[in-house]
Amino acid sequence: MADNQPEKQNKTGDADTVEVALFPIPDVVAFPGTALPLHVFEPRYRQLVHDCVRDQRMVGVSHVVKAIHKPNQSGTQTPEEMLSSNQTTYKPRQIFSAGQCEVLQTLDDGRLLAKINVSQRLALLDDVQSLPYRIVRCSPVQDEASSATLVQDQALMQSINERLIEIVKPQSAELAEKLDSPAWMGLQPAQYSFQIFEFLRFDADVMQQILEMQNVNARLETIWSLLRQR
Repeated sequence: MADNQPEKQNKTGDADTVEVALFPIPDVVAFPGTALPLHVFEPRYRQLVHDCVRDQRMVGVSHVVKAIHKPNQSGTQTPEEMLSSNQTTYKPRQIFSAGQCEVLQTLDDGRLLAKINVSQRLALLDDVQSLPYRIVRCSPVQDEASSATLVQDQALMQSINERLIEIVKPQSAELAEKLDSPAWMGLQPAQYSFQIFEFLRFDADVMQQILEMQNVNARLETIWSLLRQR
């Protein structure tokens, strides 16, 4: 599946851009077609989730470059003080994925268990709001034309899938069965190259590189190369 078209939440009047609330999370890279669970404890991000659910605004989840500000690490803060103060602030990557958020559970202390149904890749253009959390204007990231044929991409999918089944079968026969199903292997190569990260994890920087690739064949080749090393 190609990335979905932007949600109709754009306040700029530009049909080619979309505004999303940005949630930078170290070492987390989200891919279209996957569901991302979240444990949200920092107050500004709890507000972000509640606001986005209310306003039907997408939440963008971004891997980070570095910490801009670090919280008090003296060890003197109580749990209540930690929950009411801002924690580390991170610089997001320029390309990330976004989707609609739903709250699954609100805990007694206000923490949230939530899920983002990731639907599209976006490239950050500029800020719309900075406090209490960032809202950014983005443009959709689409795949470019590839010189590889559909048959070549499907052959790569098959190789990747066979290797992944070998890896997961000793731990989960149920997952191996799902990966071997006609429904799973009936995905288009572009869909497959993203949705495989529902089950597969590499180093976050490597996953970020894969997310940024705009060639389906290149993504599949990279995944295959990495899996052969396992």
